Amino acid sequence: MLTTPDSRPEIQIGGQAVIEGVVMRGPRRWALAVRRPCGELYISISPSRTLAQRYSRWNKFPLRGVFALVDSLAIGIRSLTISAAVSLEEEEDGVEPGEEAGSCKDAGEEHIHKPMSTTQVIVAMTFALALFLGLFIVLPAVAAGALDPYISNIFVYNLIEGLIRVAVFVGYLALMSLLPDIRRVFQYHGAEHKVVHTYEDGLPLTPESARGFSTAHMRCGTAFIMVVLVLSILVFSLLGRPALWLRVLERLAIIPLVAAFSYEIIRFAGRYEDSRAMKVLMAPGLLLQKLTTREPDDDQLEVAIAALEAAMEAQQPA
Repeated sequence: MLTTPDSRPEIQIGGQAVIEGVVMRGPRRWALAVRRPCGELYISISPSRTLAQRYSRWNKFPLRGVFALVDSLAIGIRSLTISAAVSLEEEEDGVEPGEEAGSCKDAGEEHIHKPMSTTQVIVAMTFALALFLGLFIVLPAVAAGALDPYISNIFVYNLIEGLIRVAVFVGYLALMSLLPDIRRVFQYHGAEHKVVHTYEDGLPLTPESARGFSTAHMRCGTAFIMVVLVLSILVFSLLGRPALWLRVLERLAIIPLVAAFSYEIIRFAGRYEDSRAMKVLMAPGLLLQKLTTREPDDDQLEVAIAALEAAMEAQQPA
């Protein structure tokens, strides 16, 4: 049985890992912390300006899931451009007068303070969505189409297509994890989860407190995608088996609704994340996070803590 949600902090924090850094987002602000090459931290705090805030009257099912996805993509893309600029700074050998030893020069600062324009963000988001839909929706549908002459049962057919979709996704993550730079991003992903767990348990935000927590989290985007993939098997089974071109169009048209339902499931799971029943139901998503997270070191935990503290400080009234 599901237990009553415990006394979590009123402000739910969401996060993302970026290049050598972590983003933490609260209701009104999001903060980015990035480790500069010289070892210091670059911290940026920005207003959220989410779609849910702009269109609060529409922030209900099914649109709130779409709003959350678009907002996360927008913040993620903006943060990636900033973190990339910061992480590529060159550490200066000399120390300027009035500058402490080991401190950073302002190399790359011009790039840091020029985030992507709205048009650039829209283009990048469109490309990211097209890549996701093409790789994980269209490709499995086309691959499963080769089995049309051999499988008559609609549910079995859609189950096979769904398994192909999951296999493509897992294979993609496994290949990405082989890249050293991506492995470091996955370490920051683990740091983000550990620090969020620390905050939710009301413990001091220190690397010592965060070390003992899991790198998996119920509200992770990886778990969300797994819910989308599993739920799509059930939903697509209701659509029959029309011609391949129509089948692809149907899947592309219905996936936003599947994502909206999946978002509600993740929200519900987040409320009851200590329930054994919920942990069993969400086990595939939690297990998949073994691919998308790695154990962080203390330096990476410090970056995640700095991002969370900056986001929480921004929530306080002036």
